[in-house]
Amino acid sequence: MRHDTADKVLVLGSDTRSFLAVIRSLGRRHLRVHVASCPPGAPALRSRYIARVHHLPPYSANAPAWRDALASLLERERFALVIPCDDPTLWPLQLHADELRPLARLAVLSEEAFAVTTSKRATTALARRFGVPVPQECIAFSTAETDAIVAQLGLPVVLKPDSSFGLEDLTTRRDVQTAYTPSGLRHLLNELLASGPVQVQEYFTGCGVGVEILAHEGAILYAFQHQRLHEPPEGGGSSYRKSVPLDPKLLDAARRLMRALDYTGVAMVEFRVDPRTGRWILVEINGRFWGSLPLAVAAGADFPYYLYELLVLGRRDFAPGYREGLFARNWLKDVTWVWQHLHATPAASSPPIRPFRRLATELTNVVTLRERSDTLVLDDPRPALAEIGMVLRKRIPWALRAVPKLWRAPERSALHRPST
Repeated sequence: MRHDTADKVLVLGSDTRSFLAVIRSLGRRHLRVHVASCPPGAPALRSRYIARVHHLPPYSANAPAWRDALASLLERERFALVIPCDDPTLWPLQLHADELRPLARLAVLSEEAFAVTTSKRATTALARRFGVPVPQECIAFSTAETDAIVAQLGLPVVLKPDSSFGLEDLTTRRDVQTAYTPSGLRHLLNELLASGPVQVQEYFTGCGVGVEILAHEGAILYAFQHQRLHEPPEGGGSSYRKSVPLDPKLLDAARRLMRALDYTGVAMVEFRVDPRTGRWILVEINGRFWGSLPLAVAAGADFPYYLYELLVLGRRDFAPGYREGLFARNWLKDVTWVWQHLHATPAASSPPIRPFRRLATELTNVVTLRERSDTLVLDDPRPALAEIGMVLRKRIPWALRAVPKLWRAPERSALHRPST
């Protein structure tokens, strides 16, 4: 194995999805993986593929400590590439790219690509300009617009803050929300308007589909597609996915967007597709590694290593193809998915999901070895075991407190049952 700086990579992040998938991808290729910006107790730090862990102070827009510490680390270690795996690590690295770029190659975006992919309104505007379908929408500036929004778009509607994070607070995520009633819309607007105008879109029935790409100067070098099977009712990352063939229409839309941005790097272009009508719309562009990355890597679409080859080794030719019909599940997130659907308010146009029935039918994927776990893998099991242990330590005390309440619930209901 080489021991020069060309095989040493710094990965920034903390989760057991994209961050851990990047670590494993590069480590399996015998690269020396260093990590930073990860809390000390994070399960991903148990990976056998981590060569060294570095501490960086929290980022602050008003203090240089993070920038100075990272600059010192880059100068000392001389990494071939620095890869941010989430928004809280991408944003500051992007902001200070000009200062840090002389010290290491950075997997960041051009200024235009970053500005568009981190702004939902800018993404929608770009899509319209290049003929990519998007939902009907309006921009809300106050709760007084509630009635007008309902009259224009109907219900339910999807509310989107312009960006998921801001440099003033990289610890708090601004989530997409769904409103089903006028009062719910008014409440969510009041909450989300604190961070600026809110994009309100019509609700589009369908399933989430991601076209994941590696691009260089606007040309897509490699592409992969997945379909979401378990999606949170209110929006957010999926917990169960399937690799599917590339849809020429969706790939063409992604190609137009990447060409318009002269895009270099990895991205996940997210769509929503109605299987009954074939209609589809663009949801957003993730200009970084995405949460469903473990499925792509398991299916042979090794995006982290491909990005390394592109940016460090200058490779431009990547053979197309990957394993289709492969499933991947995040078991801990799937527990949340079951709970959410047991208590969800279904959209009027969608039948309710029966989560336990669906889980039962999916067991065949496990038996036929067509299902993988996002976290638990044979060559690197410790992160998954650490994650399970962390969850049990949090949940067992809660369960012990909840059981007596549940046990007494039938007695209370019997005592308060009205007489007939």
